[in-house]
Amino acid sequence: MEVTISLRGHLIKQFGGEQERVVEVPENTTAEEALKLIGIDWKTARNFGFVAINSHKVLMTAQLKEGDQLKAYPKISGG
Repeated sequence: MEVTISLRGHLIKQFGGEQERVVEVPENTTAEEALKLIGIDWKTARNFGFVAINSHKVLMTAQLKEGDQLKAYPKISGG
């Protein structure tokens, strides 16, 4: 099935500067598995923040459906 993966902030470097990419993933793929397919291991990625599916913040174990948009965000810092 096809899903769109969008990266934000410094994570864009993982796509060579592209912000978004349509990728083919197996049925019942989780957010974590989809990110691993594109080379992002959220547990070791520098300052990884959270993910959202179709604009709703979700756990990494959330399953994707055909046509979903998965967005990955870095931690936000400042002050």
